[in-house]
Amino acid sequence: MLRTYQEIRDRIYQLAREHQLRVDWVESTRSSRILLLHDREQIVVARALVRIRNITVWDLHELQADLAHVFGKDWLE
Repeated sequence: MLRTYQEIRDRIYQLAREHQLRVDWVESTRSSRILLLHDREQIVVARALVRIRNITVWDLHELQADLAHVFGKDWLE
């Protein structure tokens, strides 16, 4: 399972390209960023909180679940 913000971010961009989705980071704090994924019609198909630091196992499972309907069940593996 991916564990660092950089690995997670890179995987999100890779999968978004494969699924022809646009990545948009709408809000950022010191410890997290809000991710929106848009389809070709600019409709938001997914929203998730991505932790930047102090990433826990719970955070990873929550993120994986939030984006599973778009990227598939085990997209963080």
